[in-house]
Amino acid sequence: LPVRLADKIAPGIRKSELLDVVTNVWGLISHENIPIYRYDFRVLEEYPPKKDSKEPSFKEVTKQVRNE
Repeated sequence: LPVRLADKIAPGIRKSELLDVVTNVWGLISHENIPIYRYDFRVLEEYPPKKDSKEPSFKEVTKQVRNE
């Protein structure tokens, strides 16, 4: 059978938008040489509450546990 490829389409229009990011991530400097392993910490993203809720929602970035 011959190979069939999708028809080529015109490229989209590239757009950009400026965005302010607020974060509370800082470097940590310990006074002792303590090993820190990958699964010793979690990184969570906090999102504003939805319309019908007062609690913010969180998404785990490190994928240490499944909350899906």
